[in-house]
Amino acid sequence: MSRTLTLGIASLFLLGFLSLSAVYTRQAAQWTRIIQTDNSIAVPVELFVMSKCPDAVHCENVFAKVLDKVDMNRVQLDVNYIAQPDPDQSLGFKCKHGESECLGNVQELCFRHLHPDPRIWYSFILCMNEHYGAIGKGNGLAESCAKRLGVTYEPVEDCAASTLGQSLLATSVDRTNHLNVTKSCTIFINNRLRCIRDGTWKDCPDGHDVSDFVKTIEDAYD
Repeated sequence: MSRTLTLGIASLFLLGFLSLSAVYTRQAAQWTRIIQTDNSIAVPVELFVMSKCPDAVHCENVFAKVLDKVDMNRVQLDVNYIAQPDPDQSLGFKCKHGESECLGNVQELCFRHLHPDPRIWYSFILCMNEHYGAIGKGNGLAESCAKRLGVTYEPVEDCAASTLGQSLLATSVDRTNHLNVTKSCTIFINNRLRCIRDGTWKDCPDGHDVSDFVKTIEDAYD
């Protein structure tokens, strides 16, 4: 085989390799953009509550229906708590409905910390809400709700009794205070105040029915 022919074949092979590499590079870049887009389109949905507040129970039950109607993979769900720092209290905070509410807040935060799938931890909150007057009065209600969901409660109890539980509550309250939220239940969607439930629905210019909240979420990720 002549030297010229050999060089020609080698050149063709190199050009083919470079072309193929360029195709894969473009495809990888496209996949990267898709992944980045998918991660960035999750719509923040935040509820700010007091765990033993009837308005919070009403609000969270409404949002259970909302979440059934939206793509949960495109929603970043968060629930944070309303409390006031108080170093004289056992958990370092004072809650409107008493010390048991502060413990209930911590139980729910610890459960979520250990089971971060919102389909699980939000179900735990809904279960607690069924007997919200008993929230934080010991571990009985929280343990029974964990059992209903097929989850071992002991790690949650350990968390709630530790500095981790206090830290989770402090972080949650910091988020609430950062947005100057004082009413339970206050709803933010896509980082904007959407509605307040305080005895009745207030400050809800786009409506407060399940379908209205669904539309707000879908409009945000469309």
